[in-house]
Amino acid sequence: MDQPIHIIAYLSRKYPILHADRNKKQSIPTCAYIFPNGQGDVAKFLEGEKNSKSWGDEHGGIYRIWSGTTPEIVLTRSADINAICKNSNTHLKATNNDGGWLMGQLLGSCLGLVSGDEWQQIKLAVARAFAKGEVAGSIEKIECLTKEHFISLHQHARLGGGTLNPVADLRMLPFWIVADHLYGPLTPVLKKQLEQLIPGREALFAQAIRGGIPRFAWSRFLPTKTNRNLSTFKRQWHSFNDTVLRACESEGRNPPIFKMYQAVKDGHITSENMYQTLDEMLFANLDVTMGAISWNVVFLATDQKVQDRVRTEIRGVRSSGDERHFSEYLLSSSTLLASSVLESARLKPLAAFTVPQAAPTTQLLSGFSVPPRTNFVIDTYAINIGNKYWGEDTQSYKPERFLERKTSETRYNYWRFGFGPRQCLGKHLAELMIRVLLVHLLENYELSLPEHSNMDKDPESWITHPNLELICKARS
Repeated sequence: MDQPIHIIAYLSRKYPILHADRNKKQSIPTCAYIFPNGQGDVAKFLEGEKNSKSWGDEHGGIYRIWSGTTPEIVLTRSADINAICKNSNTHLKATNNDGGWLMGQLLGSCLGLVSGDEWQQIKLAVARAFAKGEVAGSIEKIECLTKEHFISLHQHARLGGGTLNPVADLRMLPFWIVADHLYGPLTPVLKKQLEQLIPGREALFAQAIRGGIPRFAWSRFLPTKTNRNLSTFKRQWHSFNDTVLRACESEGRNPPIFKMYQAVKDGHITSENMYQTLDEMLFANLDVTMGAISWNVVFLATDQKVQDRVRTEIRGVRSSGDERHFSEYLLSSSTLLASSVLESARLKPLAAFTVPQAAPTTQLLSGFSVPPRTNFVIDTYAINIGNKYWGEDTQSYKPERFLERKTSETRYNYWRFGFGPRQCLGKHLAELMIRVLLVHLLENYELSLPEHSNMDKDPESWITHPNLELICKARS
């Protein structure tokens, strides 16, 4: 419910943001605070696409929202993003993603949500495993896991009947690819244990997104189901990883998890840093990667001409019979395949608003003097779609637009993995997983959209997921 005017006035006085031209006596446009979440994660993520438009229409190109009682500045213009992200390596991530206590218990100490030396130390423990060169060595394994997944879909899902749900049928593929990358091969027993953790973890994260009482640290003292479930999940999650480590040690293997445990043992990172970063890579990114994969499949199904052109490109490279050449194709950013992935991400950003972060110094943004350590988020729909840079056909699916532009030109006009040194560490693995999957689909199936289908977002997902099924017929 809306709050009395004195609360809104108090917050505005506590966090004054004024136009740099004092003669204007203008405060930054601001959304009304609503107890207890403010605009919070529900409004930013579950309802983000709708609110991107309504907030922008009401407040303009720069404005303030509330995450709890913490202010966040919403940026929609590439000039402002350029100005504040030039020194993004110095930025400070918002405590617990501005999501409150429960969010902090799940991810507050992970690589993506910490800053400074803590971030540097976690990055040192995991970065090498996700470097482009290391990921390139996983192509054969990713192809194998993808083929195995589709064999299973034919046996246990509706793919044998020519139907594919791009979310439900494909969501576990990236999960098992990342698990294999982190842990190496898992026994059937360990795979079952890991899979059984997913429902409980998803329920906890859904509660963190909804906010409410679990936003507050004092809620940890309450005898709630959420607290009991949190304790159970943490115990089981820690036990699973400890068991995998012992298996690695007994078998003489040293996958990335081994090196992370070593960093804990050496005192470079905490055990909570490690467990939560592993959580981030597997559970938190399950929805993220699935959003990226599913929309690519949907857009190709809706545009037969692009689908045929990408298939022809794949066939041409494959016809050489040179596996090394095909690996280079999968890793290249200058192909129609790669451009189709970029265009899908442009039209369907994974989230409407980015993870909050702050610059350590005063910033001049659209004429407003923003104080140091004030969190900001980027409206990804505004920058990816409602941006004059992309021309008159900005809402059209046109992959070739990325072949016509240099990466340097799109830098602050396109959001996908973030900006600067704090870009998503797993971007190379995510990119490769998507390309390998699309190659497998296009080489083996014809994709199309059933009549009377729409491209609505799943309203229950915090990440932008499609809510439809596709026709997916095996090629003869």
